[in-house]
Amino acid sequence: MRLAAPLGLGALALAGPLVLWYVLRSRRPRVEVASTLLWDAVAPSVSAAVPWQRFRADRTFWLVLGALLVGALALARPAFVVAAELGDHTIIVVDTSASMQADEDGPTRLELARRAAANVVADIAQPRTASVIEAGATARVVGNQLGDAPAVERALAQVRPTQSVADLADAFTLAAALSRPDQDTVVHLFTDGAVPDEILAAAPAGLRVTAVGSDRPNLAVTGLEALATGGGSAQAFVQVRNLGLVAAEGTLTLAVDGVAITERALELPARGTEDLILPLTIGTGDGIVEAAVAPRGADPFGDQATDALTLDDRAFATLGGTRTLRVLVAGPGNVFIEEALSAVEGVQLRTAAAVPERMDAVDLLVVDRVAAPPAPTVPTLLVAPSRLPNGLEAAAPVELPSVTFQSPDHPLMADLDLAGVAIAEAAPVTAPTLEPVVASPGGPLVLAGQLDGVPVVHVAFDLLASNLPLQVAWPVLVANTLTWLAAPPAAAPLAVGDEVAFTVPPGVAAVRVLPPMGAQPRLLERARPRTAVDRTGVWRAEWVAASDADEAEVARLAPPAAVPVNLPAGESDLARPRQD
Repeated sequence: MRLAAPLGLGALALAGPLVLWYVLRSRRPRVEVASTLLWDAVAPSVSAAVPWQRFRADRTFWLVLGALLVGALALARPAFVVAAELGDHTIIVVDTSASMQADEDGPTRLELARRAAANVVADIAQPRTASVIEAGATARVVGNQLGDAPAVERALAQVRPTQSVADLADAFTLAAALSRPDQDTVVHLFTDGAVPDEILAAAPAGLRVTAVGSDRPNLAVTGLEALATGGGSAQAFVQVRNLGLVAAEGTLTLAVDGVAITERALELPARGTEDLILPLTIGTGDGIVEAAVAPRGADPFGDQATDALTLDDRAFATLGGTRTLRVLVAGPGNVFIEEALSAVEGVQLRTAAAVPERMDAVDLLVVDRVAAPPAPTVPTLLVAPSRLPNGLEAAAPVELPSVTFQSPDHPLMADLDLAGVAIAEAAPVTAPTLEPVVASPGGPLVLAGQLDGVPVVHVAFDLLASNLPLQVAWPVLVANTLTWLAAPPAAAPLAVGDEVAFTVPPGVAAVRVLPPMGAQPRLLERARPRTAVDRTGVWRAEWVAASDADEAEVARLAPPAAVPVNLPAGESDLARPRQD
């Protein structure tokens, strides 16, 4: 037996005032006399009562005390823990979220849930039946209307762990669909967390919840973001949390494209968090950034692991600007431009006397003192072009312009100061869709923006008529320009259970999605190029041509950006409250 409301026993404190009342109540002594005739004319004395008496319990006292005991016990709500009930139809709902894979000194929480569910239906027999529902990102029926315990155990063995959040609302909806009006249905949920109130409100009547698992220690990478900071450099923002109830030590390793570049020792207090900013090396690969944490040392008592869940030990992100960049410089030749571009890692440089008609195998075009194309089709850097593209209009030339304005927040100006640049002559332009980044009193000197959706940077002066190529700022400006113009957008990390969508270019009939860890590829038709991600890691994709005639054209397209997927927030906390 247990007490559902132990505080109700506080009513027993009323026994104290009862005993005190029996001690303090007035009691007159009994005296035998020959006659009371002479007392009739005497006023009654109030001082004859004895205020303090020796405690004497009578029949009334024991009746009142018994009533107090019964009332206090009723307020404490005594209850007996009995085996879970079976209905005509018993529905077993098993939480298969990522946290159910946590180690519980040997078995996982999911295995504990399977065992508890098997105990519930151990005595099931005809005419009673049982069904099993797997509650993952999407609920599914594993077994329906099973007539004996061995069949239910076989269905429980088919319940598989997932890396997502359990959709309990979907599971309860499915349980309601399995219920029949002519059957007494009992629903049992086995989970390692508390069920939100709004989901409990929609749960089937008579729901029974069994909590599995115990408070477990866990180190997790709970946040990762990689950003290019200009000048060919980048940074990673990493968050590591100790979600256990004891202090922990760990080692954080940061890698780019599979090559470890940083290792950091960590000491985290119980329920502690550490945020780190670490430098990154921009290489020529896909720009996949991976942060991994591993515990150091063992538990001092040796009775539990220091990291009960390994799914959240790694997090992934992508860094734009790390792929090989094919750059074409069109112009009479400029050693300053060519050398600055060659110094940026990952650049493949070609030169031409004029802008070609086709931009095959060109990721970025540099137009130096030659005619620009009327409508740019690839990201373009214009350096004093002899003919402006559509959307730009020339203004009056300005001699000896001085730099009086620099946009401090624009990515082109990261780690830059052009105040000391001397220019012989500039030819400012007006462009409604371009933003002045550097300007003089006579007009803008550097502009950036888009022309018909294509990124463009315009430099309004001949580099050879200035001292900018001789400044330390010149290679930094070139690196910033390449990053801003042609860096592939870094895909924001998704959580397991999210949906990824692709923008399909012309000539592409489908998208072949390649999940991590060698899982089966998925072919997405052009009409619906989206899919749910169901595991952590880096998801990749490739274009599928509509016909043989389009294969060559599709092969020249840049592949879809890689998509990093991490564990959902909240699944790492193995010491969170569980359902009462």
